[in-house]
This record gives sequence, C-alpha cells and structure tokens, in this order.
Amino acid sequence: MTNTISSANNPALANNLIQQALQEQPKSIDGDVKITSPSDTLVILPGGYINDAGEVITEAEVRELNGSDEEAISKATTIGKAMLTVLNRGTVSVGREKATEELLDSMLAGDRDALVIGIIKATFGSTTTIPAYCTGCSVVKEVSVDLNTDIKSKVLTDPINETIFMVEGKNTVIKVQLPTGVAQRELINNADKTPAELSTVLLEKTILEINDMPVVSKLQVQKLSLADRRLVSAEIMKRVPGPKLEDVSVTCPDCESEVRVPINFGNLFRF
Repeated sequence: MTNTISSANNPALANNLIQQALQEQPKSIDGDVKITSPSDTLVILPGGYINDAGEVITEAEVRELNGSDEEAISKATTIGKAMLTVLNRGTVSVGREKATEELLDSMLAGDRDALVIGIIKATFGSTTTIPAYCTGCSVVKEVSVDLNTDIKSKVLTDPINETIFMVEGKNTVIKVQLPTGVAQRELINNADKTPAELSTVLLEKTILEINDMPVVSKLQVQKLSLADRRLVSAEIMKRVPGPKLEDVSVTCPDCESEVRVPINFGNLFRF
C-alpha cells in the first residue's frame, strides 16, 4: 500500500536529519561529569528494522560506553562523525542479529537516532542537565531534562507500508523511501556542502522513481523542479520516525518559569 500527497507550494528546509553535521569538531567529554548507573539497555525502535525474512524487528540492545570508546569518539572531526562512532560501538544487537556497520546502515535514520539516545541513557542515565536561558531569572543556568519523557518520538504504525510512499508533484509522481543510515552517513560525510547540495544528497538517497523511471543518477534529482524538491523534502521530514531533536520546555527549579532548552546530540552527549 502507498500514500499519495497532493502538491503544495509551502517551502520546507531540505533536510534536518543530522542537526549537528555542520558543527565544529567535538570537544572531549568533561572529566568532571558524574556518570550515573547505566539505565536499561533495551531500545524500542520507533520505525522498525525489516530483516531478510520480511519480519519487523522493534527491539535492539545497546551498552554503556567506556574509556576505549571515548578515545575513539575523541578522534572524530565533527559531531555527526562522533555520533556514527557512538552508534557503531555502542549498539550490540538488533533483534537476534549482531549489530554490524552494514546492518546499521540499512536501518531507518530515526531508528539509528533512537539507538544513540539509548546509548546516551545507558552511559549517563536518563536525566541530563543542559545550559539554557531562563527569562524569569534572566540568566543562563543548568536545567534538568528527562530523556524518557521530555524528548518526544514519532512511531510508525505500519513500517512495511509506511517506509515507501508516493508524492504527487506538479507534473510528477515520485516514489520515495524514508532515509536510512546510508543517507544519514552521506549527509555527515558531505557536511561542508551547501544546504542545496545537501538537499540533493538526501533526495538522491531517498527518491526511488520519478514518473516510474528508476533514479540512477544525481542528475535526475537535480532536474526536479524546486517546488517538487521542497515538497519531497518536507514529506520526508514529516514522516521520518524517531526522537524529535528540537527545543523542549522545562520548568526552572528556582523561579518556576518555563525554560526553552535546545536538544541536540552535541549537548546530550556533553560535547
């Protein structure tokens, strides 16, 4: 079963899959950070990994990171690449299959993000503190964020039929798949590109067909109209499962004002 989306003229950002892919080299983890007891290492996948037998796997196991992992992470040149290291080293298994780089690359990007959140919880605990500006106190202060309740997540109800969908553009019918680890890795490895070029990277890795013609080259994606490119990008971002890395509201412990806290892998992992 597929879903068809009517064309719209509302522009959308080309991609928001890796919010930190364009940021600076990560700093080493603060030695003064207090490490809490590891949380449950079971991760429920919001999208679901479809194995070779066609089964939808919704559980994975992660582990607490150690000093050896920290050394490997510190060698990453961007936060995006650091997160790839965290994912590959901290994921133990997906269902009954051992987690390999090839398996992880085949998973939906949102499931990979959920695994990283799970690794963060297993390593530091489910509660973290993040600096944010409190309008009531008129100062930047450390506020507490609960990764279990404050970060919302989109879950696919029918992974087999929701992973691939149709988008109807002006004069095109476009067959699209939700981004996988392959698309996520390409975005990270091309972090020095412009937003338009990153949009092309995303679309090349997610568009399967244009008017029933398989997409086999970047040129096909580049020749799509700007309106259609933005429409497809917007539909991908609307449908992609996984944790929503966006600002959350928490209560200031001192004045009880609402504080908007930026959520991204950099501050969650203490980079």
